Amino acid sequence: MKGRSVQIAVIGGGIIGCAAAAYLADRGASVSLFERTGIGAGASGRNLGAVQHPFDPVLAPLHHETLDLYRSLSAEELGFAFPLVPAGLLLLNRDADAARRQAERLAAALPELRPTFVEDVRGVEPALAPGLAACRLETAYPIPPASATAALASLAERNGANLQVGVGARPRLGRGRTLGVVLEDGSQVAASAVLVAAGPWTPHLVDPTGAWEPIRATWGVTLQLRVPRPPRHVVEEDEVDGVNRPAAATARAAASAAAEPPSLFSLSSARGVSSLGSTFLPAEPDPVPVAALLLRRATAFLPSISSAEVLEHRICARPQSVDGRPFIGPISGVEGLFVCAGHGPWGISTGPASARMVADLMLATGDPLPEEMSASRSLPS
Repeated sequence: MKGRSVQIAVIGGGIIGCAAAAYLADRGASVSLFERTGIGAGASGRNLGAVQHPFDPVLAPLHHETLDLYRSLSAEELGFAFPLVPAGLLLLNRDADAARRQAERLAAALPELRPTFVEDVRGVEPALAPGLAACRLETAYPIPPASATAALASLAERNGANLQVGVGARPRLGRGRTLGVVLEDGSQVAASAVLVAAGPWTPHLVDPTGAWEPIRATWGVTLQLRVPRPPRHVVEEDEVDGVNRPAAATARAAASAAAEPPSLFSLSSARGVSSLGSTFLPAEPDPVPVAALLLRRATAFLPSISSAEVLEHRICARPQSVDGRPFIGPISGVEGLFVCAGHGPWGISTGPASARMVADLMLATGDPLPEEMSASRSLPS
């Protein structure tokens, strides 16, 4: 690899890095992607597997474009199938009045989701526990958690991108411009532009001094289960604001007893396997006790969890931005250095469109970014 020159280097083999490599290569760029561990090794392969609306009007256009991109990806014969219609999202609540108020609030804020109040969820999902009401939303497309990332990686290779898996890299800079990347063995690869899409590790690669740190890790534990009669809907506890502000959840977790970390019940099922989650923790936990805690708490919502077969414990660090929105675009003061990271729990729901956006910027064909997602925006103090 030493001395080899590529036009664009991409660091990170998650959903954004793979999507960006696919789009850049499709548009004629010479692209090499460097992934230290494996394709989809982090949150892009260990998520809940529910593509759903991010409850944020700024991110909504990215979500709608991502849905269109997934529909197109389904036609590429890469083993990826995207549901034609949403399964629906049930936000569960033991307080019927609270569920009704949530439906009213979301109807005013996000009418496109067609929020409806469900007084007794067993009428639409008989396997759920009695005594639950819900706000139902017309969103949530269940897919196997790693499937979109794997398909985009295959598409990138088909389009001519060179995927280097098991090869870590960092940007190589000089005199205010990007020179390429330095690999773990010390060799160098020249590139006119570098995209860092390394999830929560992005800030360290962009600025090892720690001066730029707008993205932090929030750790999640999920389980892969085989559940008898799994719900058709994606189901989760009604704490939409908590999901949309996971940094607040990690603050709560930091103040909680280590043996009883807070969690949010959520379940999504695709192709006979259910993903159960999840936690938003400030530090990497031992997944075994957390998994036992998730199972115990989940049975209060879905009693059949008690007889589910546990297939796998999974743990990953989500890239949570400090203000809940991703950082996309060029890094100020460094010519040719770009980032696309910080999507929190919405990576598979908005990431492919973000990748398309940053790819356009790298090729100087894109529209100006909304300030709320710009990599150079001012950070909250």
